[in-house]
Amino acid sequence: MSEGMNLERIWRNEARKRKANEFRKDRVNRNWPIHAQRAVDVFRAFAVEAKKDNVHLIVSEPEWLEKNNDSPLGRRIGEFVIGASSVNLRFAANYTGEGMLTRTPDGESTKLDLERGAELIIHHSPSDGSIQVFFEYPASTLEEEERTEPLLYAFTYNTDSLTTAWLTSLLPPFLSFNRVGSSLEHPSYLDTWRMRWWRFMDIRNRRGYLDKFHHILTPWELLLLGVIIAFPGFAFVQWLWGKV
Repeated sequence: MSEGMNLERIWRNEARKRKANEFRKDRVNRNWPIHAQRAVDVFRAFAVEAKKDNVHLIVSEPEWLEKNNDSPLGRRIGEFVIGASSVNLRFAANYTGEGMLTRTPDGESTKLDLERGAELIIHHSPSDGSIQVFFEYPASTLEEEERTEPLLYAFTYNTDSLTTAWLTSLLPPFLSFNRVGSSLEHPSYLDTWRMRWWRFMDIRNRRGYLDKFHHILTPWELLLLGVIIAFPGFAFVQWLWGKV
């Protein structure tokens, strides 16, 4: 009898946790469209500010949020993910001033180097009721096609976190991220260290989920740090040796 009661209590505790999680997911998934629209509004307002200095930012929203559709059927044509959705802010492609000229007996062809700037992605996954913020690296049309894992900058399991202030706070680090990865920008020393810290603190990095582990310091910097730390010890040993 006591054993049966123990089994019943174990499952009752599990059922309570499951119901609490289902309630949380249902609330997140139900409220996501409201917060997605808020993200679109913040990003569009920021794009207007950037355009004043002739910098073009493109805002992409979930298909179900779009008001203007160019299709005669009233919906965009294409393939769309069902369930999961995102709000995106990205830099428009820019000509780098470089390119590739190919000359053959049949003639010449030119391929210009266009850089697609960084992209900020606020991704909603209904399966676990999560909101993830990714920074996608800039890419060049002349570079070899090698997909780099985007940086997972932040995540939350509560859509209440997506306030206007929180969404706005994503913009400065996103701009810093673009300066580091873009061939058209010049990052500061602080930008570079921020990038290192973000990649190191990416929870996928700390749990070993990525193909390559990202360290804060380079091997050269680690060696230099080791020498600096060891130098006082060497000096002390030399001092002792001189006393003998």
